[in-house]
Order: sequence, then C-alpha cells, then structure tokens
Amino acid sequence: MIVLDRLPEPALPGANACTFGNFDGVHRGHQALLAQVVDRARASAGRAVALTFHPHPLRLLRPDRAPRSIDSLHDRLAGLRALGIDVAVVMRFDADLAQRSAAWFAQEVLFGSLGARCVVIGHDTRFGHGGAGDAALLRDLAHRHGATVAACPPVDWAGAEVSSSRIRRHLEAGEVEAAADLLGRPWRVHAQVVHGDARGRAIGFPTANLRLGEQIAPAHGVYVGWLQPQTGPMLPAVANCGVRPTFGEGAVQIEAHCLDFSGDLYDQRVHLHLAGRLRGEQRFAGIDDLRAQIARDVAAARPWLAARTPP
Repeated sequence: MIVLDRLPEPALPGANACTFGNFDGVHRGHQALLAQVVDRARASAGRAVALTFHPHPLRLLRPDRAPRSIDSLHDRLAGLRALGIDVAVVMRFDADLAQRSAAWFAQEVLFGSLGARCVVIGHDTRFGHGGAGDAALLRDLAHRHGATVAACPPVDWAGAEVSSSRIRRHLEAGEVEAAADLLGRPWRVHAQVVHGDARGRAIGFPTANLRLGEQIAPAHGVYVGWLQPQTGPMLPAVANCGVRPTFGEGAVQIEAHCLDFSGDLYDQRVHLHLAGRLRGEQRFAGIDDLRAQIARDVAAARPWLAARTPP
C-alpha cells in the first residue's frame, strides 16, 4: 500500500474506487465499506483509495468534544493495508480544509486528485464546510464527472449499529471483550516502553511501562492480553491501567507484566492487546497485600490466556 501525506500531484490515473473518513478503529462497519471499495476497484482495474483525516476534525472544530482515538494513526493505516487498500492518503485537517466547501472537496479531491470513478460512502456521511455535503449532493456532482456513488448500509452487531463511538463507550467502561466483538479483534494500545520507578521489579513483578499517546485509556483496572514486541513472539501479559492508588495517585498509565519473560523492552514501540478484564483498580494497605493480589491476578490470567489464541 502506498501512503501519501498530501494529495497526489499529478492526479492518480485510472478508474479508481475511493472512500473517505476518519476510520477510527477500522471496525466491522469500516471493514464492510472498505471491502466494497476494493471490490469495485478490482472490477474496474483501478486502485482502491482511502482518504483519512488526521487529526480528528473535532480536535479543531470542537476540541471540548474531540474523542480520544481508538487506534493510533499507525494502526489505522495498517488496518487499511490489511483490507486491500492500494493507496491511503492522510489529509491534514486544518483551518483551511475546514472552510472548504463540499463541492470543492468532491470535485477537486475525489474526482480530481484521487481519480474517483466510484465513491463508496457510509449511510450517514456528511462532508465539507458545516457538514453541508451529503449523498444527494455527491451523486449530483458525480454524475457531472461520469462517476457513481454507492452507499454502504450500517452494520449491526448485538442489536445496534457498529460505530467508533460505541466502541469508545465500551472501552471507557472496561468492556474490552465487547469492544473486540465490534472491532473484529482485541483492542490494542500502540505505545513506547519507557523507564518507570522500578516498583514492579522490586516486588517481584517487573512491568513494561507504556506511555499513552493519542489513544483512549480504558477504565481503570487489571486486564489480560498479549504484549507484542517489535521482534519475537507475543508475550502473555497482565496489565494495570490506572493511577496506582497504593503509591499515591498520579497520571494514568499502563503497566504490563509479561508472564515468564525477563528480557529488555525499554524504548521499543510495542502493541498491547487487551482481551479481558480481571478486576477494577484497588488501593492496598501495603506492598505485601499488593504483591499477593498481583500473584492472584497472574494465576487467574494463565488459564484464561491458555484457552485463547493470540491475535
């Protein structure tokens, strides 16, 4: 997959199938839409093109309402690649783009720079300044350019539409298994391992301390999953997300203890896949009580992880 950080010049040749959106999480709903893009591109011998915005438009338009990301941009692009997208364009959402009309976006970007001969959109897609663009406007403009527009219906799961906001609500409640159902995979943190205060090592459970970036933090608690280093196999892990109340509350961070592992992960960028939640975060009277509880968490995690396949 070719990744562009600006609109292509000259325009992409061929009869391309295109889509656009934030695609946060690349969840089951996105997957259905992107599959249509790929199928239509293959049918016309063109490219499957996905344009995504970064940062999220609400970061500029309504920063007080801007959501934390489900995925990092790195993982969003990896998701597009895995689904067969040929060209991904990361368009910076800034003040200039926010003022551009829907007609400009369709004519100059979709039918111009991206060479779209088919545009696949979600059932409720809005675009352009003030969200003035909709499916009807896009179809009218597409007709003038000899292109077509296809709307992908919503994907339902467990009686409700799959959406990024629904996944965020599950994560904020610590419901990582429900989030995984909507994502089609365990939710993962993409982060750098940084030096901590070494308390975990001192009590016999060394941890990889992960610096959270733009991604959402799940509800405080203890989780089970797998840590994926830059090289080597997946490592079964127990992870605490929270403020470490036993030691006095601090900033939210994630500490992952990898079972039966003694290597050095410092400064690596890793993925932590959270597949289940064991309990909420607790304050303990002292180090001995904390150590005993971590031992119980590790014991509970072993059969849970042994019964499941790493992602």
